[in-house]
Amino acid sequence: MKLAIIGATGKTGQAVLRVAQQRHLDVMAIVRNAAHLTVDVPTIEKDLFELTAANLVPFDVVLCTFASGKKSDYPRVNQHLVDLLTGTTTRLIVVGSGATLFADERRTKTVGNQLPIIMRYSSREHLKARQILQDSRINWTYMAPPMNYLPAGAATGNYQLGHDVLLYDQQGNSSISYADMAIALVDEMEHPQYERQLMTVAWV
Repeated sequence: MKLAIIGATGKTGQAVLRVAQQRHLDVMAIVRNAAHLTVDVPTIEKDLFELTAANLVPFDVVLCTFASGKKSDYPRVNQHLVDLLTGTTTRLIVVGSGATLFADERRTKTVGNQLPIIMRYSSREHLKARQILQDSRINWTYMAPPMNYLPAGAATGNYQLGHDVLLYDQQGNSSISYADMAIALVDEMEHPQYERQLMTVAWV
């Protein structure tokens, strides 16, 4: 499988890159500054908005781990990637926001609805970005992290998967490490279960 990781110098991107290399996937890092990479990997050094269809269509899967403090960038990013991949067989997996998940099985309120008012603009932009994928004709997956997304947590390989509702472990925590998120993402690439679907993950 040929995999491209957009944002491979970020925390999620680095974690997925490590797992992809451990599993001997054919992986390419797409980054703005290759000097920030900490491992030896083939690289496309470009701003995301400068990418072309020719850059992406050689890959079976494109993973977007883009992160920005400017929340209005998220819909623009997804629209750009959808435009590039429409009419191709390349799968796009986007790591999005847990604020887009429903808070419980009643599916009446999202996690974002329960955030302080000052933070709700961010969740609305993530929902717009997600809807762009849902309205598209490409093969997409939107992966939403749980409530607590932990940079320093261990790689256990023990996780549960869900669709659009926030998940909790047996202790009532909604958490996962970057390392286990990376394992879940690469597992999904290698054994697809959530094509053209929403997806979330948490520890058991």
